[in-house]
Amino acid sequence: MMIRVAKTPSETITERKDEILNQIDSSSNKFVEQLQALCRQPSVSAQNQGLIETAELVSKFLKETGFTVEQFSPSKGPPIVFAELSSKTGRRTLVFYNHYDVQPVEPVELWKNPPFSAIVEDGRVYARGASDNKGNIASRLSAINAFLKVTGTVPCNIKWVIEGEEEIGSPHFSEFITRYKERLTGDSAIWEFGGLDYEDRPLVTLGLKGMLYVEFRVQTALKDSHSARAAVVENPAWRLVRMLDTITDEDGRIMIEGWYDDVKPFTQEELEVIRAMPLEEHSIRDELGVKNFLYGLTGFEFKKAFYGNPTANIAGIWSGYTGPGHKTVLPSVAQAKMDFRLVPNQDPVKLAGKLKQHLVRHGFADVEVGLQAENPAARTPIDAPIAKIAARAGREVFRKEPVTLVTSAASGPMHYFTNILGLPTVAIGCNHAKSNTHAPNENQRIDVFVQGSKWIARVIEEFAKQA
Repeated sequence: MMIRVAKTPSETITERKDEILNQIDSSSNKFVEQLQALCRQPSVSAQNQGLIETAELVSKFLKETGFTVEQFSPSKGPPIVFAELSSKTGRRTLVFYNHYDVQPVEPVELWKNPPFSAIVEDGRVYARGASDNKGNIASRLSAINAFLKVTGTVPCNIKWVIEGEEEIGSPHFSEFITRYKERLTGDSAIWEFGGLDYEDRPLVTLGLKGMLYVEFRVQTALKDSHSARAAVVENPAWRLVRMLDTITDEDGRIMIEGWYDDVKPFTQEELEVIRAMPLEEHSIRDELGVKNFLYGLTGFEFKKAFYGNPTANIAGIWSGYTGPGHKTVLPSVAQAKMDFRLVPNQDPVKLAGKLKQHLVRHGFADVEVGLQAENPAARTPIDAPIAKIAARAGREVFRKEPVTLVTSAASGPMHYFTNILGLPTVAIGCNHAKSNTHAPNENQRIDVFVQGSKWIARVIEEFAKQA
């Protein structure tokens, strides 16, 4: 007679955990193919390319996984996909945020394969959007699918928002938040990006800088004319350059009056976390081919500036003739785009007003200012339970000590989740340090894609257990 020994609760939990992780491994090819399908569908928000079609494809994959899906159509702009999956066993709710739009592919000539071909080479999927942000969408679908296959349910309720304008500043996301605010209640949130640093250590990011994105336009004549007239007719490019020169000083400090008035400095605890972060100066220098950083920044001051300083960046500037050869032309119009990265407590709308006042004060009232994106900064406290769960799960999956980032130096609409919905929010995912995000030859490492799925799965499970 065989005597069956009952398994302890911990043995049962470990066995189920292994089954879920094994399921992610066994179904990885399916979800890599989903990633390829998503990447082969162009979705460039800056050019209004393929957004409706991509929203439909995302909705299809969500429904196939088991979500209830609906689409919200703003007054202008592409659909925002909202999906829900209820747990049969858990009461807590985790909210996901992702985006299906991607950056423009230009310059196309620098891609080694067509940008939307999603070719697999050297263990990577190469495509625009493979890393930012379609890899994270497919990876999370893989994690959730594993729970459903193994247990028939997910351990907590999942709400998922996937928008189509993040790459242009989410101009219509506030409409969605206003409409769906009561349905977006939850206990914590997982943001759209994250992954590994240059040493393949898992990154847990607790915030984002804010953004004010503007376009300047200067016109000094009704039409372009012969450059012989430059002796008597003002060139708008010179005027634009002189205006731009008033915005920062030689040390990079923004000279717009009152720009730093509301800046919230890092807390002592945050500064200690920043001080303890591994230093990646050499990796960034090697990747970009630069010898030194601005103003000789290095060490702790480098990290503090990177994550904590507001910035004023000229993203593009153009005027006159820029083709091959020469053309002696006096342009009539000059334009520039700038992005201002903001830190907590800086209000982009208020700062846009200060920018316009600055131009008037310095004699540039004629310069047109077009506001294109406005997002405040967001930050989740270091001691938030979801931050600790994400770090523990990252350590378990990747077997390396995780790195906590007080904030990312990048921007996005996280403030809707942290400031309005009141959701402690962390950014984790399946990206890697050499993914070429926003650049030619963007790619997603398949091994990190699979491990990132396991990371999300472990976070979901541990989050559901939290009292």
